Amino acid sequence: MYHRHFSLREEPFGVSPDGRFFLDTEQHREAVATLYYGLHQRRGFALLVGEPGLGKTSVLVQLLKRLAGHAETAYLPHPCFDKNTVLESILASLGLEATPSLAQNHRIFYEYLVRTQLSGKTCVVVVDEAQNLNHETFEAIRMLSNFETPSEKLVQFVLSGQPALLDTLRRPDCKQIRQRINVIARLQPLGHLGDARLSVREYMKHRLVVAGGSLALFSENALQSIAAGSGGVPRNVNTICFNALSLAFALNSSQVGFAEVAEVLRDLDLTPLPTKETLLPQASVVATPAPFFEPGPVAGARSLRPLLIAAAVLLLAAGSFWLRGLLGIVQLL
Repeated sequence: MYHRHFSLREEPFGVSPDGRFFLDTEQHREAVATLYYGLHQRRGFALLVGEPGLGKTSVLVQLLKRLAGHAETAYLPHPCFDKNTVLESILASLGLEATPSLAQNHRIFYEYLVRTQLSGKTCVVVVDEAQNLNHETFEAIRMLSNFETPSEKLVQFVLSGQPALLDTLRRPDCKQIRQRINVIARLQPLGHLGDARLSVREYMKHRLVVAGGSLALFSENALQSIAAGSGGVPRNVNTICFNALSLAFALNSSQVGFAEVAEVLRDLDLTPLPTKETLLPQASVVATPAPFFEPGPVAGARSLRPLLIAAAVLLLAAGSFWLRGLLGIVQLL
């Protein structure tokens, strides 16, 4: 729509996990490496966890690319199956034909795993959006992981999902599969350990350059407000940028400014909504986490008030007793 207007070859802020637009940040690179190493060591189960929109699927796409030639992979992006159909879904993803018999399907799968192992490869099953699975389905997956030789696992599983996945795995009835998870990779918002504005800027710059543009399409105030309004979540950045570019195009503007971004944030109801007065030109300061409990001076004084009052009463009583004693001695003299 606005590509020609802004001299772009293609859409820079699309919703599909296109590997060309993948920004190899330190945490995403670490997540791919962690999962790959766990699979290479044939640890059985690996976990990828992150809030929505942080790039979990993009990490999985990069992982699958890295596994190419070293493993046979089954990718299940939408786990709309249950304990009775999970194996059928895996077989279909591997290009194998399932049968109505569960026992026969287990035999087909086992023979396939043995052939794969003899060829020097391993089989990797990647389940995205795994937070939607229930205990019975997890148990069916755990049973499939029992296919092994005396020396190694024949099939490896990667479970990717939102933090609710961890809540499910912490349940007592998921203890057996939880004990088999040896590798966990986590994703956080962009710049969670540093300057979020700088990280969002680099993310936007990378995608714009791949699409044939540059960061100059956005004013400085627009860049800062996008970083603040997105919360460092890549999916939010994409949504804000797409709508802001569309609005600037409708206004026949050559650059996205603060006003366009502010209007988009209002329309999308994304918070916090920055103002020009709150946008600072310097880099943001990383806040030091507060201790678990550290009362401030006012709170501390208030908490000591009962003790101070009690001490004052005791001092007054002791003083009064001492004064009466002193007067008695004077009278005797």
